[in-house]
Amino acid sequence: MLIAMTARAHWVYALPLEAFDPTCARLLAEGLARTGVDDEGRVVRYGEDEKCQFVVMQSDPLDITLVDASGEDSVRILKLLLDDHGFLAQSVIWETALDVGQPREASLALRMLAHMTVAWDADVTDLFVLHLASPDAVARHEAVMALTLAAMVARVVAPGLQLLEEAQKRERFPKLAETIADAIRVLQHAGGKPVDLTS
Repeated sequence: MLIAMTARAHWVYALPLEAFDPTCARLLAEGLARTGVDDEGRVVRYGEDEKCQFVVMQSDPLDITLVDASGEDSVRILKLLLDDHGFLAQSVIWETALDVGQPREASLALRMLAHMTVAWDADVTDLFVLHLASPDAVARHEAVMALTLAAMVARVVAPGLQLLEEAQKRERFPKLAETIADAIRVLQHAGGKPVDLTS
């Protein structure tokens, strides 16, 4: 995942939840202008230059602050943020997501990874196959939602669509089958466009 992020000059890290306000303050102190904010003030964009842009998102459900840094000039500031607050290692998140015997924790980790999926690869596919095959209907629902987000973040919808269509054929719960159908429609209309977290 880190290799894919570096190749694309697009990094996403999970920081402690309480890092949200200090991270926003640090970005302002580094001279980045605030360029957008959602209605609740939980998602904030910084930077007008494509070489250095940040999105900071406070997620109470995931108990983390997500920092999305893009552009080759963002590396210096990103390092400062990671040094300031520490971060949840991607290897730990992956390990937790793979432990489907703990469905709640695994689903939370899967949602974290969905935000970090800047590139879709075989490992991402295998992880979602595992979750979509869970005997736990709630875990399958969480997987559908996470997969939809991951496909939009990665800006590649085809692999996600294929997994959702396969899951839809297997699904026996009508409400969940309906949710899968909705997710398929979302990806069909997304067309690989980047997700806008501030809209």
